[in-house]
Amino acid sequence: MTTTRYPLNVAKIFVPIITVVLLLLMFTVSDRIIVAFLCFSSLITTMMHFNVFEDTSDTHPLNRIDLVLQVVFLLASFFRAFVLGSADYH
Repeated sequence: MTTTRYPLNVAKIFVPIITVVLLLLMFTVSDRIIVAFLCFSSLITTMMHFNVFEDTSDTHPLNRIDLVLQVVFLLASFFRAFVLGSADYH
């Protein structure tokens, strides 16, 4: 079994940085419109992950770190948007 490691480039470094910035922004902002935009942006950054990183079998640690970040950002933003959106109905 061979390990695959694709070369690192600027886009592979930029995607996790922008994801962390948007994730931190999502946790600090309480405006429902901005949280909804960040929820939509989590889908875009997830798409960017699969466009920038060539293969999921890539053993580069940045690939796995970014994939975990994308899943956390996606789930946390959906949950936060749902909670903030339903807060007015109680």
